[in-house]
Amino acid sequence: MHALPATERTQRIADAIGRYVPHGTALDLARMVEQYRFHLTITKPRNSKLGDYRAPHGADGHRISVNGSLNPYAFLITFIHEVAHLLVWEKYKDRVNPHGGEWKQTFSAAMRPFLRPDVFPPDVLRELSRHMRDPAASTVQDHALMRALHNHDKKEDSLVAVDRLPLGAVFLLNDRQFRKDERLRKRHRCTELSTGRHYLISGIAMVLPVADP
Repeated sequence: MHALPATERTQRIADAIGRYVPHGTALDLARMVEQYRFHLTITKPRNSKLGDYRAPHGADGHRISVNGSLNPYAFLITFIHEVAHLLVWEKYKDRVNPHGGEWKQTFSAAMRPFLRPDVFPPDVLRELSRHMRDPAASTVQDHALMRALHNHDKKEDSLVAVDRLPLGAVFLLNDRQFRKDERLRKRHRCTELSTGRHYLISGIAMVLPVADP
């Protein structure tokens, strides 16, 4: 995508993030870090979010974090999602909806150069191209895209989507045991075994199956 040689610092950033992103994209993402001057943090898994953006405050500049447990394709999408927030803040500050039309247009434009078969596998590229016509506030809201992304999670990982568990299966989520009871559209009614309380859990939530108690 870029013919210009990398600076030493850009190359160091690319080397640091290379194992998290699709082959051939690390240098482009490193150049974004340099160009937009933000601090990138690769975090441990977080159940509540895939990444986040924090606007400058006090002595802190732009900050973006992305979960390091994501597969390379999900990591790239999340990275660009958060960069789009930075670009919108630079132009509008807090005068627009965080996931409004301005953000959707910016996200789509920033993602467009990566919508290529040498970056994404066919199933992800198909769903992502559709998703980018009207991107949702969170990738996890698009179940078809998330299922395509989960197809490329590391096979040795023991986490599975709730959708893929049979009824009656017991699983761990946030260190709590649940039983999958019934499907309700895109979510499942599940029972917390220690309390007997019922919860609705997304079918694409990644959980750890366990043997029946």
